[in-house]
Amino acid sequence: MANDDASTEEILSGYQFVDLDRLALWRERIEAYAARSGLKGTVLLAAEGINFSLSGPAGALDDWLAWVEARLGCDAPIINRQAVGAAPFLRLKVRVRDEIVTFDARVRPTPESAGQALSPAAWNALLEREDLQLVDARNDYEYRIGTFEGAVNPDTASFTEFKDYCRDHLDPDRPVAMFCTGGVRCEKASAWLRNRGFPEVFQLHGGILGYIAATPTEDSRWRGECFVFDDRVSLDAALEPTGRVVCRGCRRPAEGLDPAGVPPISADGECRLCGELFDTARLGSLRERARQVRLARERGYAHLGPDAQS
Repeated sequence: MANDDASTEEILSGYQFVDLDRLALWRERIEAYAARSGLKGTVLLAAEGINFSLSGPAGALDDWLAWVEARLGCDAPIINRQAVGAAPFLRLKVRVRDEIVTFDARVRPTPESAGQALSPAAWNALLEREDLQLVDARNDYEYRIGTFEGAVNPDTASFTEFKDYCRDHLDPDRPVAMFCTGGVRCEKASAWLRNRGFPEVFQLHGGILGYIAATPTEDSRWRGECFVFDDRVSLDAALEPTGRVVCRGCRRPAEGLDPAGVPPISADGECRLCGELFDTARLGSLRERARQVRLARERGYAHLGPDAQS
């Protein structure tokens, strides 16, 4: 819900699957419009639709929604919106991609092909089913800092791996319920499952962020923090930043990092995930980057936060 004060800083994330063409031209027009409006964040464009996460004055975000409806035909985006104390983005990026969330370019979700979208209250009721397969559609590093009670961790490093988990572990004769941060990943995954003969597929409308915003704490089945792809890093049950940091190397939330997100000085010189993901040469580059970030912070310079992802 927009704040009555049009100057209040807010963050608005949303997506809509809608046929788009002339993507390079729209990238230029969106970049020019958003820059004039003082918006920062990320906009992803593909032939299948738009996915955005932007911050700016409340009035400018209202105008953005009206602009994409009038220009791109995005008349029913799934959105999450809240006031923020400080802008969680430091720049604007508008990108053209094959998909607005990378999964399977052959999948084009529609209201008929995707899973049944449930409100938070209906979601809570569904979770009472004993035969339910409740699956977190996010990646392992997201799952580990927070998830729903009883949810299974597919143990994926990227969303493209989620298909393999579904093939190997899900039973088409039992209902499947899935969730993600804002809903866009589940749109793709639920349509993919239904196309493969899963008759009962459910998804959480508006994702985790929508659920937390709408659900009283005493009724909530969510536990822990929700990872977000901006400078806030993770949010608590009140949708407030937790103070968690993200590693400047692997871009994932981790323990034991200083407030600049710099890996601690240790025997290995990096966070655990960096040690698992990168070779010696890359680790050396990350250590140098960490040194530069630390020096910049000491001198009062701002460095850009985590790369936005879909």
